[in-house]
Amino acid sequence: MKILKNLGISVLLGVLATSVVAKENVKSVPKEVQKTEVTEQQQVALQDLNSVNINTATAAELKDKLVGIGTKKAQAIVEYRENNGTFLSVEQITEVSGIGKATLEKNRERILVN
Repeated sequence: MKILKNLGISVLLGVLATSVVAKENVKSVPKEVQKTEVTEQQQVALQDLNSVNINTATAAELKDKLVGIGTKKAQAIVEYRENNGTFLSVEQITEVSGIGKATLEKNRERILVN
């Protein structure tokens, strides 16, 4: 029983020591940098989650990831790609019937071409 109690105390002290060291490391970085790094990381993560490569995506992926793109327009993107080859630029998506500059601008940050 005494061994278990000592082991528990040792684990608790180890956790507390780790916590204190971690807090000191965070405090040594200026708050402006801490906030900027988190925000940049969040933006990159969100962009990765919402981005779609219009040269490889299925119609379902296009519909799910792009704003204002339903089933018909998503299928039109895939058909355009199949008939004309890969998109060379993000702007080229406006050559797809039913997709104009407004739709492009809503999705510019989401569209990848590579």
